[in-house]
Amino acid sequence: MTITYIYHSCYLIEFKEFSLLFDFYKDVPREDGKNWITDYLLKKEEDLYVFCSHSHSDHFNPEIFSWRKRKKNLRYIFSDELLESKLVLPEDANFLRKEESYRDHRIKVKAFGSTDVGGSFLISYDDKLYFHAGDLNNWHWKEEVSSEEALAFENNFLCELELLSEKSEDMHVVMFPIDPRLGKDFMRGAEQFISRIKTDYILPMHFGDKYNLVNKFGKLAEKYNCNYLPITHQGQSYNI
Repeated sequence: MTITYIYHSCYLIEFKEFSLLFDFYKDVPREDGKNWITDYLLKKEEDLYVFCSHSHSDHFNPEIFSWRKRKKNLRYIFSDELLESKLVLPEDANFLRKEESYRDHRIKVKAFGSTDVGGSFLISYDDKLYFHAGDLNNWHWKEEVSSEEALAFENNFLCELELLSEKSEDMHVVMFPIDPRLGKDFMRGAEQFISRIKTDYILPMHFGDKYNLVNKFGKLAEKYNCNYLPITHQGQSYNI
């Protein structure tokens, strides 16, 4: 399995027979100068699943709808929040409400909640679990709001985390927001996640170009026997 950080909250996971792409925002170049999505992924013969957690412009790009013209073996799996938008959506897209599932001959997907808009996705394949959080995080904003508001935000996250933990005590790969805009306690949500749910590998999202800051999470991850995969540039890949 290869996992590639595309940009922001977009990750590409490639298996032998298919690929998963999450929350596409914009394309980025490969080392050979060609683009990851338009020049590589859409030309692969294997099946492609395209996920979208919500319609915010930094998680969704309507360009994904044009990909069907180039790649017929493509399946869309979206949060049902996109149905509330004014977008013209593919008729064969799969829209999942919280706790709804999608299943085919290969993968099972279960939708979970968010502490912002839309949802998150738990994918089961080959007896392993893969989780893309979307905008699920402890958005506490402690340095900007009252302590009461911060506590309410945190409680919302902990409730979602508890529901998720009831369905899984062991995840293989987790893609999760670690956003320095939250201030000095910006890693709190990610630490709460891996302290509650055993996680083999965690990768950061939603961090802009703050690579040095977000990569400090590696030391925290060690405390919970979790492997943090540091990101240094767009288009970075790992073989797991």
